Amino acid sequence: MLNRNIKILFRGLWRKRSFSALNITGLAIGIAAALLIFLLIRYELSIDKFHKNRDRIYRVVSTETFRNGLVDYDGCAPLPLADALRREFPQAEKVASTWKIGNADFAIANPAGGEEKNFRTPGVYFADPSLFSIFDFPWIAGNPQTALTETHQMAITRTVAATWFGRWQDAPGKTVRIGSDSSPYRITGVMEDLPANTDIPLNVVLSFATLRAIQGKAMSDPLNWDNFNYGSQCFFLLGKGQSISSMNALLPDFVHAHYTPLFANSDTRDSSYFQPLREMHFDKKFSRYGNDGWSYTDLWSMGLIALFLLVVAGINFINLSTAQSLGSAKEIGVRKVLGGSRAQLFARFLAETAVMVFLAMLLGFILARLSLPALKQLLQRPLSAELLFSPSALFFLFATGIGLTLLSGTYPALVISRFDPVAAIKSKINTNAVSGIFLRRSLIVLQFVIAQLLIIGTLVIVSQMDYFRNRPMGFDRKNVWLLSLPGGKQNTQQYAYFKSRVLQVPGVLDASLCGDAPSTNGYWQTNFTFENHVHPEDFELVMRPADSSYLSTFRISMVAGRLPESSDSSVREVVMNENAAVRLGFKNPADIIGHFIRMTFQKNQPMFIVGVVRNFNSGPLRESMKPVLLFNDPRNFGTLAIRLDPMRISSSLPKLQAIFGQIFPGQFFDAAFFDDTVVNFYHAEAIASILFRIFAGLAIFISCLGLYGLVSFMAVQKTREVGIRKVLGASVQSIVFIFSREFTVLVGIAFLISAPIGYYMMHRWLSGFYFHIPLGISVFGLAAFLSAGIAWITVAYKAVKAAIANPARSLRSE
Repeated sequence: MLNRNIKILFRGLWRKRSFSALNITGLAIGIAAALLIFLLIRYELSIDKFHKNRDRIYRVVSTETFRNGLVDYDGCAPLPLADALRREFPQAEKVASTWKIGNADFAIANPAGGEEKNFRTPGVYFADPSLFSIFDFPWIAGNPQTALTETHQMAITRTVAATWFGRWQDAPGKTVRIGSDSSPYRITGVMEDLPANTDIPLNVVLSFATLRAIQGKAMSDPLNWDNFNYGSQCFFLLGKGQSISSMNALLPDFVHAHYTPLFANSDTRDSSYFQPLREMHFDKKFSRYGNDGWSYTDLWSMGLIALFLLVVAGINFINLSTAQSLGSAKEIGVRKVLGGSRAQLFARFLAETAVMVFLAMLLGFILARLSLPALKQLLQRPLSAELLFSPSALFFLFATGIGLTLLSGTYPALVISRFDPVAAIKSKINTNAVSGIFLRRSLIVLQFVIAQLLIIGTLVIVSQMDYFRNRPMGFDRKNVWLLSLPGGKQNTQQYAYFKSRVLQVPGVLDASLCGDAPSTNGYWQTNFTFENHVHPEDFELVMRPADSSYLSTFRISMVAGRLPESSDSSVREVVMNENAAVRLGFKNPADIIGHFIRMTFQKNQPMFIVGVVRNFNSGPLRESMKPVLLFNDPRNFGTLAIRLDPMRISSSLPKLQAIFGQIFPGQFFDAAFFDDTVVNFYHAEAIASILFRIFAGLAIFISCLGLYGLVSFMAVQKTREVGIRKVLGASVQSIVFIFSREFTVLVGIAFLISAPIGYYMMHRWLSGFYFHIPLGISVFGLAAFLSAGIAWITVAYKAVKAAIANPARSLRSE
């Protein structure tokens, strides 16, 4: 009996194979997209969730509030904070300081006596050994509690050890040098490779005792409570049975004791905040060590898109099913005459729906598997194929299938099971019998509301990305190569000579020694006082160490004055941008020349302003124009910016690399084009642009299937009407217009709903950028035109087919 029913079901699907293929395809695409979004959300929610004490782990973050009310948020912590936390907060069971170095060059002696082996390794940190009592980072060699207690000790991961020595087992006890440091570090431990889903991606851990030996004075200096370095972070483990609220109660006195004396003469205030580990990945206000993540808002947005695509696919199923119901009317009438009950017919159609959903699940799973490598590359997330077979993914797929079966199949099953058997056998089932035309039209409107929202989002994001690429930033970023220079006293003495050699290379137009490019994703900011003011100013200066060629290399315009002289005393002369001068109260920026400022890092010695430059963006365009200070201090140089002739780039680069190897033997050649660096500022927005294009395309495609279903339904109902119109002389164009008119109205209604929602959503998104495109009517006009055009194309095929049909066939039964 079961086999017979299954055969009947599949025969019915095969008999309506065009309808079945459209339905299964629409459902499969929606399921595949939703499954991929589910995997991405699941991965983001799993970040650092593997630590057993996750709910007791906190990070100390910092805020700085200016007199004007502006607040800066820092994920970093002052160097003295960890020791003070240990002394004054007994609720903290363990406290660990970390200091991120990032990429570092390592030299390993060759046992055979040849040249040293050199490696550039990312993920290098100084860390307290207590870090491994707070976080669950397992070791496979050495004891984490004792291996990092002395100076010049280090631990490395299994992969790093295998890369350096061939086998990780050979690493313990070996010594390596870091950069230009002549003191070797001894490897005292090997860690298991860390999971990818962590925001503390350690590869090499250097003993914090080494940093204490270097920065010992800074850790006890009260003035360093104002020294926020991005690399410095502090974590602690709340004791069992302790409450974080008890620590928060002590925080005001802690802040008063350590921060307030530093700003006794200032209205600017620094403070600290205990951030739970579970919030660290999703709170974008505070910086962190890991890669760019998604906020909870981003996750909700992606979840809604997945739901939207499933809803669109379900609506498509309903419309196609009801459109085909008239074709099954005779079969349903015969079944009722032969004793089939309404419940049996309902169950049969629901079973047919379940079979189609099951086939769609299989196809959707295959599509998700095929798409996963591309999504992994696009999002730069370790989304492996094994995740598709995880219990949570399979449960999501199963629950989605059940939900789609019930939501998509219930209404068509109710409609079909209530057909009058006599009318069905006599082919008298009409619009009144099927009913629900208002509901189906409403579903079409809902489909196009979703599709148009995605179209509007896509148009706005793409336009904003074009704006990022093309808006002038106050400098010329094209054809400039940024070359990282090796540190160490011996290497820094070669900087000027290296620059002179570079300028002799054919194709090199200019070059500048500097701390960094004019615009960076993160930058050095500092407080200052203007002339003899008692209070520090209510804004910070972005610091740009640069030599006298900086402006010509980046083609930054001078407003007035001159550049600092290149001499040992040149650091006492500085150049400001117009923004800094105006914020200091000078209506004419040139009038600031001759005045001076004082800074703590220069021991409050006067620094005289000798020039003013045009404003330029020192950071991404999501930020406002910052006040900038240029100063010539070779101690802060670490980059050589090289402007190249665009016609000779390919011939110049090998020569530059050869000169670098001659002057800095054994050092890694690390260079990138400045334009690529600026584009990377907007990596998250670029990904959002691609995702919106994909999802908008999927929503439109599935919506078109729904339109096709409804126009098919109408074509069946209007068969005789079309025949009569043709006999009376109606043209094909007029008949096509009859079909298109209704759907144009539906698309128009959808636009009236989606336009204000889209405006609100995209206005909020654009408000996150200081520089952004105007949200004009053209975006919404284009979205309406695209959606209407796509609808017309979809409707036209079926409408033309109905219009050119032989009217004699449709009228013969009359």
